[in-house]
Formats: sequence, C-alpha cells, structure tokens
Amino acid sequence: MSILTKIFIIYTDAGAGHRRAAEALKKAAGEIFPKADVSLFDVLNYTTPIFRKAYPAIYLFMVNRCPWLFGLGYYITDIRVIDRIARIFRRITHAIYCKEFEKYLLKEKPDLVVTTHWLSNEIITSLKRRRKIQTFLATCITDYYPHAFWRNRGVDLYFAPHEDLLPRLVKLGVNRDKIKTFGLPIAPEFEVRHDQRELRERLGLAPELFTILITSGGFGVGPIKELTAEIGGIEQPVQVLVVCGKNAKLREELIAYTSGLRHRFKIYGYVENMDELMEASDVLISKSGGLTSTEAMAKDLPLIILYPIPGQEFSNSEFLVKHGAGVRARSARQARLALESMLAEPGRLENLRKSIGKLARPRAAREILTYLKRVYQKGA
Repeated sequence: MSILTKIFIIYTDAGAGHRRAAEALKKAAGEIFPKADVSLFDVLNYTTPIFRKAYPAIYLFMVNRCPWLFGLGYYITDIRVIDRIARIFRRITHAIYCKEFEKYLLKEKPDLVVTTHWLSNEIITSLKRRRKIQTFLATCITDYYPHAFWRNRGVDLYFAPHEDLLPRLVKLGVNRDKIKTFGLPIAPEFEVRHDQRELRERLGLAPELFTILITSGGFGVGPIKELTAEIGGIEQPVQVLVVCGKNAKLREELIAYTSGLRHRFKIYGYVENMDELMEASDVLISKSGGLTSTEAMAKDLPLIILYPIPGQEFSNSEFLVKHGAGVRARSARQARLALESMLAEPGRLENLRKSIGKLARPRAAREILTYLKRVYQKGA
C-alpha cells in the first residue's frame, strides 16, 4: 500500500472559479487525508513577476475589451493541429517564465498533485516526461466542455463535471479508464440547506419578495449597470442582490445609481457567503462560469445566462440550456423579459428547478478525494 504524505492542490488565478474549486478540494483533502501535508497555492506565485501580472491581466483585457478575439483564440486552439503548434510556444514560454515552479516541485516532490487549471498540468507533465518527477497527477476540469488545453500526456486521472464530456475527452486521445465523472468540486457550504424565509430575514431581506441575484464574477466584470436599469423597470415587486466582486468602483457607482430605482437593491462587494445569497434567491443572473453555474445548481437556483462570451462561457451555457438548468439572454433587455416571464408563469421556474435537481452534485470534492484515496490504497 502506498502511503501518501504530501499533497499539492494547485490553481491559476485567472478567474475566481479555479481558485474556489481548489479551495473546495483543500477542505475535502483535510478530511479524507487527515495525516497528509496538504498545500494549496497559485502556480503564478512561482513564476516571474512579469508573467504573474500579465497572465490574469491579458485574460481580463481580452474578456472585457475583445471578447470576439478571446473566442477566436479559444476555438482556433481547440483544433488539433493548431493545438500542437500552440503547445510548442507554450513550452518555450514556460521554460523562460516558470522555472521557479519547476524548482519548487523538484524540491518538494509531492506524492499527489490535484490541479484545477491546465497551466500547471503542462509544466508537471513536462517534468514527468523527462523523468524528473514521479508524482501522481489528477486534474479537475472546471468547465462543461473540455478544451484541448486540458489534455496532457502524463495526467493520471481526469475528473470531469459530467458524462457529456466523455466523448470529447476520448476524441482528444484521453484513455477512457482515466476519466471519472464525479462533478465539479464546490465548497461544502453548498450542501447545507436553510429555511429560505428565515435566511432572508437574517440577511436583512424582505422574506416575501421575489429575489433576484446578480453576480459579476470575482473581478466584477459584465454589463451590470444596464441590467440594473432594466430590472428597475419591472412592474412586479422584486428585490435585487448584486455582487460586484473585487470591483469597488462598480459597487460605489451601483449604490448611487440604484438608490433612485423603484425596487430594493442590496449591493455587495466580494462576499464569503455566496451559498446563503444563492439560497435566499429565486433566480440568478450571471455569466456562465463553471463554478458559479455548479454552485447555483447545488442550490436548485435557475440561471439566466447573460452575455456568455465566446469560449468556455458559451460552451457552459450550451450545456446548461441543453439540460434545462437555465435560459440564455443576449442582452439586458432579454434578461428582463425572461424575468417577467418567470414572474408571470411560476411554473417555468419550477420546471427549471426540477431539471437542475438532476444535475446537482454538491459532494463532488469529497467524492474526488475519496476516489484518490482508494487509488493510493491499491498502490498508485
């Protein structure tokens, strides 16, 4: 039997979802492997300063300013021949900017590495190919479509959020036996259930009002102002919770703007109780990030997917719409119309909740770590 003593859980801070998934795995690892040394960190902390700053900055710039270009890059690099060429350039980039991460891995020699982003996979598998490290590598795919970037020879296990991803992963060349579908790891708080009325009262909300939750991601991006303006025109009484993430400027602007609207608005910055806000709400308007969507499903919360950018967000929205977990809105006006339809026909919301109940897998983090424990007990 192999004894596991050191575990690395690694994410890349390019969007809050990768970090939140890693944090959920860290909590589960502490329970499943109580005697192991479990470390959680951002791979960018072990890269050069310029790479550390540029990586998330370029992502945000592309998403906010040039979403069409981001989508173009996403779809082109998902083509096998282009992916092979892109990997050559990425390997050169990693060799220049990510040496510190390689040194850290070689020094610490973890028994098990679990990742929630493909960047660290490419560096670790490069070391494994050169026989410099023998760590067991598992990766958790954090979207509902597996882009070619996720495939790497040397990854020992792939944890996919749903069975729908299996054909694509196999087509990419991943051995079927290496793919497990336990769901996408989310925090254990999303398993807990509360009485909605009591929860609303505790949060300072009107317990009887239809409650709309709007999230803009950890970086506070998206057309939130236009959306609040549209919701302000809804005739039926509602209350609206808006989470601005780390965007303090957006929060200040919305506090001032929504004070003149007819409905009750509560404007938050970065929050630690998203599980409670979701459970207190009747519908979520959000981008279709993998983690946010999964957290909403764990709380039986229907989604109105707003402006999914080309790339992983659009792919996620395709999955959610296909399985009846949400509806897509290509504008703030369409989101308002969807809300008005739900208010006029409560049965639509109930049908969405029933579909969501079939998709929700709130215990994924524990199931992933439990499976990894079984693998090690057999001898990894």
